[in-house]
Amino acid sequence: MGWAKQKGKQPENRLYLTRMVPLPLDHYLPLLKPPMLAGTKIWNSCVWESREARKNNEKYPTESELKSRFKHYGSWKSLHSQSAQAVVEEYFEAVRSYIKHRENGHEEMRPPGLKNKNLLRTITWKRQGFEYREGTITLKLSRKLNDIRVPLPEGADSLKLPDGTVLVGTPIEVKVKAVYRKRKIAGLEIHVTWDFGVVPLIAGNRVSAYDLNTALIARASTTGGQQLIVCRELLSLIQYRNKTIAEFQQKISRLKEGSRKWKALLKAKRKELKKLERRIKQLTNAVTKLMAEIDAAENIAVSVLGDLGDLRRKARTNDKNKKASQKINQLPYAQIEQQHKYKSLLKQICPDKWSEKYSSQTCCICGTRNKSFRVHRGLWRCRSCGAIMHADLNGANGILKNYLIGHCDMKQLFPLKSPEVYRWDKRWNRFVKVSPRAAA
Repeated sequence: MGWAKQKGKQPENRLYLTRMVPLPLDHYLPLLKPPMLAGTKIWNSCVWESREARKNNEKYPTESELKSRFKHYGSWKSLHSQSAQAVVEEYFEAVRSYIKHRENGHEEMRPPGLKNKNLLRTITWKRQGFEYREGTITLKLSRKLNDIRVPLPEGADSLKLPDGTVLVGTPIEVKVKAVYRKRKIAGLEIHVTWDFGVVPLIAGNRVSAYDLNTALIARASTTGGQQLIVCRELLSLIQYRNKTIAEFQQKISRLKEGSRKWKALLKAKRKELKKLERRIKQLTNAVTKLMAEIDAAENIAVSVLGDLGDLRRKARTNDKNKKASQKINQLPYAQIEQQHKYKSLLKQICPDKWSEKYSSQTCCICGTRNKSFRVHRGLWRCRSCGAIMHADLNGANGILKNYLIGHCDMKQLFPLKSPEVYRWDKRWNRFVKVSPRAAA
């Protein structure tokens, strides 16, 4: 289950979930193998056309040109028209990503390349490419080919909310993916994205605010609750991933491209990065799950994340030192924001994003603004009222006042409780409550 990215502006409080169902290999592999191999051929055709254009110093073909050029190919006729178009769109999305990385200074990046002709490519069926009726999804292929019927488990299209409301979803996208183990096909999976509509939210005026930092996530709420979630493991994994990439690239750059040792190092690099990505994803899921659970326990109606857009722009314009700028830009903010959004909706809490303007420069107790009151990364000492607290908790309370009254230059609106601290426990693979000294 996960958040499904949708193009364009998303309606507020609309819930999209992707659910995965494993498919029996012996029954569905003979049916799905031909269209998945056809998808690989279309991808390789896109790569070949681009390489030929570069070799002949011609203009690169556009997305619409390739779609019209491939219409009469046998591989194109093996798929539904929208599924075949989706392969071309995925290729151009990869090209745009490659260009963006090169513009950002990543010279080691390479353009999308050819795939093994025996690779089973993930195939996408859009809304007009499938039908859903009575718990069965019918995947359409070309007009002359038989459709593929896939029964889904009972309850796959429904979702029960905490107040007992049951939402019935509508499928909007289907993907079939092959799972490989040591270059052998270990299984097939069908990923169905459901649209559960607008979620009925909790009625109330309780609000929580989160200040996202590289090593800590601070929380404050209108109930007076204060929490610190220590995320040093997440930061260390991201830094270790960067170090691993640098070490591999240093070795790869000394070798001839295409040699056996070059290929072996590239394979080892991909394997190591996949392992690190899984661990980073596990921690971001655990963090956002804890955030939603704390909000639900306090009957929060609106959960607000601090918007890091302005902060990251200032970091890129040398407003902060090099070390601080690197940490700010390493935070997986987009992942946390997406997961916080759908997990809050599952708890019937309205997710939102708000400005952090002056929140880390203003005392949340007396409302005095002075940048020098932040002694160092984790200590706030106000010389006006004498308040001493964690700097990130001060920032979270400032974001909360920004959301409630539009600015944070005001005295504290409600009494604050003693802060609670959560830290990752490797023994249980989850965040547990610990002594406040752990955040020092």
